[in-house]
Amino acid sequence: MFEVSTGWKIGVEVDDAGGSYIVVSVQQLSAVCRLLTGHGVSHAVEAAVPTRHHDETPFAMVVRLGLAVEVAQVQDILDVAP
Repeated sequence: MFEVSTGWKIGVEVDDAGGSYIVVSVQQLSAVCRLLTGHGVSHAVEAAVPTRHHDETPFAMVVRLGLAVEVAQVQDILDVAP
């Protein structure tokens, strides 16, 4: 799955203290959540953060993944999604 405003691949980030997460644009939040739910990946929308890019949407959303989630498996799911 690619970020619609930049064309960059959406990736899973790893935070040693808080587990893994995905930063996704507000406009793609529902699609990512549906994708994760459809694959049985536990997750929760955590917070809005400033985007890393200069685009029309000033905020992105953090989707926190469950502690037992395999990062590589979630990245594979994102990689094959349109």
